[in-house]
Amino acid sequence: MEDSRAATAAGPRAARRRPQWLLPGALLLILVLLTINVLGHGPLLGADARIRTIVQAQANSAMWRWLSDHSYSPAQLLVDLGYVEVAVPILAVCTLVAMIRRRSLRPLLAAFAAVLLLLGTVIPAKILIGRAGPGYTTVSPGGLGVFPSGHTATSSVCLGVGVAVLLPLLSAQAGRVAVAVVAAVCLLVGVALVWCDYHWFTDVVAGWALAGLIIQGSLLVSRWPLPPWARGRE
Repeated sequence: MEDSRAATAAGPRAARRRPQWLLPGALLLILVLLTINVLGHGPLLGADARIRTIVQAQANSAMWRWLSDHSYSPAQLLVDLGYVEVAVPILAVCTLVAMIRRRSLRPLLAAFAAVLLLLGTVIPAKILIGRAGPGYTTVSPGGLGVFPSGHTATSSVCLGVGVAVLLPLLSAQAGRVAVAVVAAVCLLVGVALVWCDYHWFTDVVAGWALAGLIIQGSLLVSRWPLPPWARGRE
């Protein structure tokens, strides 16, 4: 009887634990498949070309050209969020607030781990994979490839970790709104990169997948205590 009760109690706990590995596993699978596709000149390269043709037809049209035709246009401003000079200071401010309010160094550890993982993965991958950007056939000497998208990964990691370290300071409702806003902004940054013809679509998707892994890794390393609702539990 006791064994059956223990098994019954363990069942729900195991069920709750399994989904925690589902997301990182899916993100890793996406990243691996997209990398293999680029290195092996797979079928998604054709999809990238078709998406680029469709998007650029709209981006260069008279109706929508204003979205990206100068430095302060909406799409260009979104792209700017992917620069280290913009994204890292945002992360630093969020980290400082969390450190002061929580009186803990864990937010700093999370931010440091995030930036370290970002630099240690994106730059080597760009060099090793060496994918040429839209409109180019080769990577210029001394230049970096475009896969995965560094702007996508940088904005997503810095904004994602930034909001994550602030979640324990927010109410559940405010936290959900903050997460939704950050997710929307990160999505728009990726869209803007394709719209401005800086990246292929799969570069951006790979950047999102890598960013998700880095965010989870940095929070795991720092053992940052997310509220129950942010972990999928009420």
